[in-house]
Amino acid sequence: MEQTTQRPRMPFSLKASLGILGFQVLSNGAMGALLLYFAAEDAEHGRSVPGLQYVLGYGSVAVAVVLIGCAVLLGRRVAGARIAVTVLEVLTVLSGLLAVVQGAVQGVVGIVLAVLVIAHLFRPDVNAWLHPAPAESVTRTG
Repeated sequence: MEQTTQRPRMPFSLKASLGILGFQVLSNGAMGALLLYFAAEDAEHGRSVPGLQYVLGYGSVAVAVVLIGCAVLLGRRVAGARIAVTVLEVLTVLSGLLAVVQGAVQGVVGIVLAVLVIAHLFRPDVNAWLHPAPAESVTRTG
């Protein structure tokens, strides 16, 4: 007789976090690509390009790549990926606060999304899913 074990279902909280991370990957990647595109256009036409534009463009693309990796690792139940996501989301909150202080109200969107990701990643159901209880040894009786 074969014993079948079903893999536990991913909690909705983690699915929500992964969905928000997907949106952040798309927006960071697109923004980084646009910044780099505009920098290349300016350089091609002989206009000076501030170095900060390159830093922000490459940084945004790098954040998108790290978030993709973390999302994949979280889907594979690697709990350590939460640390990297949390660090990036805290930086997002700080960046959003700076933007709001400077008058850019759209920084609130980044703050809300980052807080939602952090709050959902550390819920008890997600914690239990990422840290499964050790399987008990099954003894067979003839």
